[in-house]
Amino acid sequence: MGITSACLSGNASIIKTGPASYQVLSGATLITTGAKYSTSNVYVEGLGLGGTNNPAMLIASAAAVAYGATAVSGGVVLAGGKGMVAGGTAYNSGGFAAINDGVVSGATIGNLGGVLASKMSNYGGSAGLVIDTHVQSGGVGLAGGGFTLKGQSFVGPGVIFSCKFDIGSTEALASGGTDIGSIVGGTQLVSGGGSAVNTLFSAGTQLLGAGAWASGCVASAGGLIHVGGGARSIATTLGAGGSLVADASATVNTLTIQAAAAATLRAKSYMTTALIAAGGTLRVDSGATLTNAVISGIAKEGDGTGGLLIVQSGAVLTGITIGWKGRIDVDTLNWTDGQRVIYGNNTISIVDAAGNIVWSADVRGMKGNSATDYHLERDPVDGSTVIVYDKCFLKGTLIRTDCGEIPVEDLAVGDRVAALVDGKTEFREIVWMGHRSTIVRTWLEDDEAGYPVRILRNALGENVPSKDLLVTPEHAMYLDGAFVPARMLVNGRSIYYDHSITHFDYYHVETDAHSIIWADNAPSESYLDTGDRKRFAQPGAVVHILNAPEATWEGDGAAPLRVDRAFVEPLHASLAHRAASLNLGSVVQQPEVTEDPDLHLVDEKGRIMRRMRVVNRSSVFMLPPDAKRVRLVSRVSRPVDVVGPFYDDRRHLGVLVGDIQIWESDRTRHLADHLTDESLDGWANIEDGRQRWTTGSAMIDLSDRQPDAVCIVAIEVLAGGPYLVHAPAEQNEARVG
Repeated sequence: MGITSACLSGNASIIKTGPASYQVLSGATLITTGAKYSTSNVYVEGLGLGGTNNPAMLIASAAAVAYGATAVSGGVVLAGGKGMVAGGTAYNSGGFAAINDGVVSGATIGNLGGVLASKMSNYGGSAGLVIDTHVQSGGVGLAGGGFTLKGQSFVGPGVIFSCKFDIGSTEALASGGTDIGSIVGGTQLVSGGGSAVNTLFSAGTQLLGAGAWASGCVASAGGLIHVGGGARSIATTLGAGGSLVADASATVNTLTIQAAAAATLRAKSYMTTALIAAGGTLRVDSGATLTNAVISGIAKEGDGTGGLLIVQSGAVLTGITIGWKGRIDVDTLNWTDGQRVIYGNNTISIVDAAGNIVWSADVRGMKGNSATDYHLERDPVDGSTVIVYDKCFLKGTLIRTDCGEIPVEDLAVGDRVAALVDGKTEFREIVWMGHRSTIVRTWLEDDEAGYPVRILRNALGENVPSKDLLVTPEHAMYLDGAFVPARMLVNGRSIYYDHSITHFDYYHVETDAHSIIWADNAPSESYLDTGDRKRFAQPGAVVHILNAPEATWEGDGAAPLRVDRAFVEPLHASLAHRAASLNLGSVVQQPEVTEDPDLHLVDEKGRIMRRMRVVNRSSVFMLPPDAKRVRLVSRVSRPVDVVGPFYDDRRHLGVLVGDIQIWESDRTRHLADHLTDESLDGWANIEDGRQRWTTGSAMIDLSDRQPDAVCIVAIEVLAGGPYLVHAPAEQNEARVG
């Protein structure tokens, strides 16, 4: 027991700098044995005559502790045989090592430094342990064996426990190497025989190679778990921002995908037992296999989206369970009109308009299983077919009757509903009822897609409505003595399009005369419900009151229909002010707009011609000799989107064009087709014979121009904009070039 030195040949030296402090230099070795011979603040640096096989070393064994040591430039601080390294720093090719019952604890590994947990075959004891150590960017942690390092052969095993690896660091787990409970922001490499248990990857990456396995690991906030061929991942959790990718021949057992997390199974990979939480996504490529998976739904409307399973044709699915509002996106099947769902023997199938099965899988709903429990949607991004499970059993909208408030689904012909007539309440008989289903066309603008408008409780007045009310965009609410379509009242806070509802039922209720009636204490001409034979949640069914279908607003309306801006804009402003003062809903950021139309010409060959200059209100372009037909291309906007929903103009407009002149070598002409030809492509309706709006890509026919000569075209732009900077896809598709 004591302190001994060795390998003092050449420039090797050991210098005592304090009662328990030393400098160990240039290949020298200082060995401490026994607790009372512990050291502090030892500095270990340099290589001896043998180069990397002869590093300067401090060895702590037999209960000796090396406190606060520093290892640089090839120096090594080693704990073995029940010795310990406590604290200290290794950097710039310096390293710490725990072997054969040795422990490294609380160390800091800087850039180009390293720490090792392993075992040497010629000595007794168990695995080396590295615990509570911080590996900074550029540092390396290594556990296991099967390699030679600084002239020594290591066979493993080794354990790294509860350490921290910064972004830019590396952890390598070789055969027999194990990480338990570390936090990894860098890269963890796990090779055959290596393992990771309960490791957390926050912005870090785990790479599992053939023969490696991991259990209980978590990836979030940019963390990635990559399961290579022949590797296995068990009981893994993906938190928000986390992801997992499984390659061919990889196996994943028990995976939880939380909201805002995603996983991908590539061809020939295998996954059993998966939970796709609401807001989570799992993609299964063709040739991959998924068994026993749950696609979680949501508890009620407004809770966001259910889980999403994206599958390609050729993916193998077995034992899939889906919750309310859960979705299955058949990524390789384009949505077409006439597609529908059929169900039988625990198999859901999509058939085309001709009745041919185009996709099927083993899928079960949590609340019931019939074709009517599912509907199909078009993915607005790529046009694929999406299956949505939306079976529900909640109550519907309450309609005021002579027997009190009754759910719309319980009304029948002959019942009498309360109506406001000349300021008084009277009861009118229901003469007809009916309903039908509809699916929102999610790829269109909100008002044209058919999303229902949600009117929050108290949005229109005190206890009006008495609970959240849903109406279709064109259905009218009775306000200030007139009917106003709900779409014109949308303010994004207390009145907004509910994007969580994409499938609902219409209820049609006809009275013997057009009436102002109450739904959830809100006076309206038509309203939306949640009933549908108690199959839909409150936000899932639509009620539409129809009175005298052959009647007209002017002759038969219970009140005038007002869509003029002068009436609706002040009403819209007052409801928006009420929402703000009562703190209803959430503040909505206004869209970014621009006045720049991005005006240019595009010819049949796809060539783009930018304007040379602007003279007064005319944009001047130079055209090449062979440009015979060009399109006037610009940004597109709808006035309702950039001015406000209270402005009832939903046309897609580019720029307002007046005169068009063409200057050739010996003549100047005025083009007038755009002012006379109603069918001219890319133009809106003719205004007054003097001006006309484009729709974003307007044809200008120059086929009669002089051949082989450059010409100048001047286009008078009378108006345009503002435009949304980030326009919907369908508006961008109208543009060419």
